[in-house]
This record gives sequence, C-alpha cells and structure tokens, in this order.
Amino acid sequence: MTAAPDPPVPAGPPPETVGPLIDRLLALGGRLQGLLAEVAGQHGLTGQQAALLRQLDAPRPMRSVADHLKCDRSNVTGLIDRIERRGLVERTTHPADRRVRLLALTDRGRRVRAAVEAELLVQAAGASRLTADEAALLVALLGRIDLGGPSPTCP
Repeated sequence: MTAAPDPPVPAGPPPETVGPLIDRLLALGGRLQGLLAEVAGQHGLTGQQAALLRQLDAPRPMRSVADHLKCDRSNVTGLIDRIERRGLVERTTHPADRRVRLLALTDRGRRVRAAVEAELLVQAAGASRLTADEAALLVALLGRIDLGGPSPTCP
C-alpha cells in the first residue's frame, strides 16, 4: 500500500506571511470603507453610492456596473434608483443596441463625484507614509491579488 501523495503546495508567500498580510489588508480595507462612508456622508451619500459614482468615468451598461461591483443586478438597480432620484445619474439607451441600458453621470453627479474624490484623496494621502514610488509599487503588487467573490461595496 502506498501513501497518498502530499497535497500540492500553493504558489505564493508562506502562511506565516499571508496571515499578517490578510490582517493588514482587512484593517486598511475597513478604514478605507469607513473613510469613504464618512466623506460620502458629507455629500448626503452612502459609501456604496459613492463607490458606484467613482466607477462611472463614461456611460456603462448596467450589467457592467453590477459585474464591477460584484453585486446581483437587483441590488444594483435599487442603488441606482436612489441616486437617480437625486439627479446624480441617468439611464439612457445604448445607441447600437436599444435593449441595453447605460448608466451615466449627470452634470450634478460629476460635480458630487469630483468633490467626494478630492476629499477622499486628501484624506487618504494625508494618512499615507509612502513615497510616490512606494505607492505605485503597492498598487502594482495589489493588482496581482485576485480573490474573486463578492465585493464589500455591494449593498
């Protein structure tokens, strides 16, 4: 009888490094969510609403918005309904496919998004002790981590 082979060792850093990394990312993520909610609240928004506004650089299909937020489309529809009533976004029809609904910022939505973004950047930059090069490296490194699954921005 032969012994079962050892399970494959996953690529990546060792567990003793991953644990503290997870702890630090969770702490930073929680603080950033709190900061986003705080800044958004100064503009009468929730953190989720501000997160949605931040991703609308150009009109996007509503399905794409839901996919980006990793949310069920019905949840995103409710979120969009609330910010649409405030005049921050509008739904339009895709020019090439009338079945597709696009979500776009209104002029008011662009102003609110810019104000939230500016305050968020000031707050986050003030809390960072990284150099510009270190920040760029961190962005690149974090871009290599993809856990999938639901996003905390999902309502």
